[in-house]
Amino acid sequence: MRFVINVSCLFVMSTSCFAQELDAVTTENILSNENDPYFNVTIGISPFTGVLGFEAQKKNHSVSIGLPDRISYRYYSNPYQDTKFWGLYLGGYSLSESDTNKKYSLNGVNYSDVERSYIGVGAGYRWQWPSGWNVSASIAIEYFDEKYSDATSTLSDTDSGLFPFPGINVGFKF
Repeated sequence: MRFVINVSCLFVMSTSCFAQELDAVTTENILSNENDPYFNVTIGISPFTGVLGFEAQKKNHSVSIGLPDRISYRYYSNPYQDTKFWGLYLGGYSLSESDTNKKYSLNGVNYSDVERSYIGVGAGYRWQWPSGWNVSASIAIEYFDEKYSDATSTLSDTDSGLFPFPGINVGFKF
């Protein structure tokens, strides 16, 4: 957990270290801030929005939901143009053999059900075009907790850990 806290502190500090560089960005990519709040629909792989997501943004702050089940918060340093961002996300899901016709294996034992919950912190960069289209690239550190069980017996096991989660997605802001 200490590792996650240290990494999140580095992400927060990095968003304020390059303020002069961000001020030098040309204004040709700026969206109109009169339309605030903005909504963004995304598709791709992202730690913040999953495979398919919906984001509501007001000024520098945004909240999003995505599939598989997740919710996230992001802070954008320049909300109406190309920008760096950092954020947090959490979520979870459960899978059953009856839904997928697949057994889940852990430590050489097959289980019929798995439940997963996760939390992560990450940062990235969004390229924004005046047309509303955008592309985001990000990297996050995710902590997960998995519980494996079998409906036909009392067998159960758990697994947890940290892993890096890179992402890239395409979105349309309206």
